Amino acid sequence: MKPFLTGMLAVIVLGAQTPVKNREFEALQAHFEKVIGERSAQLFKGITNVKQWQERKQSTRRQLEKMLWHDMKWPDTPPAATVTHRSEHPRYTIENLVIETAPKLFVTANLYLPRTGPKPFPVVLYQCGHVNKRLAVRHGAWFAANGIAALVMDNIEMGEVEFTHHGVYSNAWFHWYSRGFSPLAVELLNARRVVDYLTTRPDLDRNRIGATGRSGGGVTTFYLAALDERIKASAPVSGAFSTNGWVKQRLTFAHCDCQYPVNSYGLLYSEIGALTAPRAQLLCNADADRGFPMDAFNEMAGKMKEIYGLYKADEALRVSVTPGGHSDTETIRLPVYSFFLKELLGKNTPVTSEGPVDEPGAEELVCYRHGLPLDERLTRIDEELIAPRPVRKRSVNELRSVLRTEVFRYYPAKAAPLQPQWGEPTNVQGRRIQSVQFTSFEGLRVKGIYSLPANVAPTSRLPALVLVDHRRGIPVWGNEQPLERNQWKDRAVLVIETLDRGSRALEQNLRSFADNDALHHMKRQAMIAGTTLESMQVYEILRSLELVRSLPNVDPTKITILGRGEMGIGGMYAALLDGGVQRVILDSPPASHREGPHYLGVLRYTDIPETAALLAGKLGVYGEAPDALRRAAFCGSLQACLQDRK
Repeated sequence: MKPFLTGMLAVIVLGAQTPVKNREFEALQAHFEKVIGERSAQLFKGITNVKQWQERKQSTRRQLEKMLWHDMKWPDTPPAATVTHRSEHPRYTIENLVIETAPKLFVTANLYLPRTGPKPFPVVLYQCGHVNKRLAVRHGAWFAANGIAALVMDNIEMGEVEFTHHGVYSNAWFHWYSRGFSPLAVELLNARRVVDYLTTRPDLDRNRIGATGRSGGGVTTFYLAALDERIKASAPVSGAFSTNGWVKQRLTFAHCDCQYPVNSYGLLYSEIGALTAPRAQLLCNADADRGFPMDAFNEMAGKMKEIYGLYKADEALRVSVTPGGHSDTETIRLPVYSFFLKELLGKNTPVTSEGPVDEPGAEELVCYRHGLPLDERLTRIDEELIAPRPVRKRSVNELRSVLRTEVFRYYPAKAAPLQPQWGEPTNVQGRRIQSVQFTSFEGLRVKGIYSLPANVAPTSRLPALVLVDHRRGIPVWGNEQPLERNQWKDRAVLVIETLDRGSRALEQNLRSFADNDALHHMKRQAMIAGTTLESMQVYEILRSLELVRSLPNVDPTKITILGRGEMGIGGMYAALLDGGVQRVILDSPPASHREGPHYLGVLRYTDIPETAALLAGKLGVYGEAPDALRRAAFCGSLQACLQDRK
């Protein structure tokens, strides 16, 4: 035993010193870089005048709104607002507000109003990033002391009533992707409704509304200006940079779930920012901010300038770069002050110093002064923001169409050539076995084992089985049964390893999870690109069907897909999209996409039991199965499920 242990320790130490780079992970990273790079390069191709851009602008804005809120009906009345406290300072007054932006959804805010000057006042909406409004007092106090009202609103993560921005980031709540939920949607709902409120106040000028914020508040400012034409001028600070830079520099780990909607339409920051044109915007960044690198910031600004140029409004898009890192310094605030003095008051004098600022105490800013509301919805908003899907009976063709256009949009319009590479055949236990690799997405290769009865005649056409292997990693402690050697009888069988399965696992240590886990953030990066790893697995199953149908000993009309757990559900959706699969067999499937597999926004349109019901005539279920699937298609065992139905 002693030599064995010594050897094992040597392997462990050596592995720690020289970690092996995961080839599959790097291939997937290269794939995303290529896809986003090409999308960025072609972003505004063919748009040469304002009319063309206006058409694109309306389409892009509709897509953005749909990703954020699906088909939510926007209220046609301003939100209810309650002033819970007032405090007076020599140069400004503070009103503490609770604004009901949607039924039982409340935002807390402080409205800083100048004590002197002509009314109605211009107003700046300051959206707090990952800080409470008490840490943004210098912004509110300075603006109000200089003739501009400022409403400083809490974000949902660090306000008086709290809900996380980090559901996927920290808790791996990937069901948010299936729901189509992002905390950004709540932040922007609150911000737009706050603008609705500001326009009702007679002491504020509805035609002079600005917006700013830093970090998380910078990104919500960036989106708010893109969505809402009432924002006359905006200054997002350290909030956005090119999606191309995001992917190439692997910056997903640096940013929380509030940075993007669930991006089923694959929008890039540059085109979202271009929606603001030709209105005034100051893009601010710090030159040593590692989360918002300057090359990616400049790339985004350059792309946006292409659209501003169509309006001959190049000067309306300005850039300010200050020294320092990711922090709220006087240096980074000064150009923002100068910008709004010019845009909202017509004063073209640069601000070179804040000077003394009369900051209110933290106790002055509390909006809920007698406890927090029991009936609030924020703490369950991920479940309630988008109304429950209405019960609707769809045909297979209708569901196939909506899934292709809304959920599985990432798939290439033109498939790459399969280019199969075959290993040398061997005969084992009565079957002729051959390894194969073939292209799914460009740069990615499915691995498989293909087997036939050893004595099959060259002209025979056999029923085929595509077995989607659910196992992950290179087996060490068991879990290594060679599935191709099962008693498949007269079937042609292709066992496939899709993305992140089998030897294509994207990480070496399958037991780990942490905020800096590379695979975890690769899954988040996939969403930024417009897909999920599970959606990509479905496409790889579709490519596997294409390969199988091309093989000489296969009857293309008699193909069965088999998979366990989430991989079986992936097979079910592949069969739905394909339309030509004879049978789908699910081994111990999950009950809902809330558990997985996760496809972007799928729960807005269907769930596993509904999809299974549409395929009931083709479906077989065995193992541990939810009641809805047991009632629909339970056949008890794999052998029973494989039998042809009469």
